[in-house]
Amino acid sequence: MLENLYLINLWAFVGWIIIFWISEYFFRYRMPTDSTGSRWWENFSMTIVNTLIIRFLFFVTPISVVLYAADNNLGIFNYFDIPEFFAGIFMFLLLDMIIFLEHIMFHKIPFFWKFHSVHHSDLDMDFTTALRFHFGEAIFSSLTKILFIITFWPPVWSVIAFEVVLNVSAMWNHSNINLPKKLDRLVSKIIVTPKFHEVHHSQDLSESMSNYGFFLSIWDYMYKTYVPHQRKIAKLGMKNQNKRYNLKKLLLLKTDK
Repeated sequence: MLENLYLINLWAFVGWIIIFWISEYFFRYRMPTDSTGSRWWENFSMTIVNTLIIRFLFFVTPISVVLYAADNNLGIFNYFDIPEFFAGIFMFLLLDMIIFLEHIMFHKIPFFWKFHSVHHSDLDMDFTTALRFHFGEAIFSSLTKILFIITFWPPVWSVIAFEVVLNVSAMWNHSNINLPKKLDRLVSKIIVTPKFHEVHHSQDLSESMSNYGFFLSIWDYMYKTYVPHQRKIAKLGMKNQNKRYNLKKLLLLKTDK
């Protein structure tokens, strides 16, 4: 079953890449300031490295853990008579909030920022930026999700749904798609949009230390980390960044920040 899920996820991933690439071609929001070919090489290489490390060296993933938990009756939900639907919705919302809080931590704590700065060192922003994460951050994020999965033992479908939504929404909210202003204003009340998240990638710290949400925007409103996003950000990347980092420097965390 696990191998089938990985295969389905792979083909879905390829399909979404094609969809976002076509959408950005026809509905482009920003013109690139850096070499798209070089950026794409770095960003796709990062996700390949992450996949190989987590799959073949780290061994476990949130989906493999929830399948194991389901077979062994682990977790809090196993001891309470909670309808599966409500348990699944609760777990989906909890994981989204945990990712949001974890994101704040990666910005506030210097040790974690060293890893997360790799993501923010992209001088342009498109759907491939969602693939630009250091494997150290990817491993920590997986461990965090695994901890909560083991604790609660949620329905399998809720974790699979969350992983799918997280991956697709990350490509969506990093995409270079020009959503009409009125539609963006409406959708961003609940779901993070590209313009909503673009603020977070500003070189201006007063903007980048905000709008942390990945899928649901409600956490930014709730925790008062939202700043208005109905404008084009002047410059993307890290504070005072004016150069692109090659793959070697990204993997070795040599972003000089």
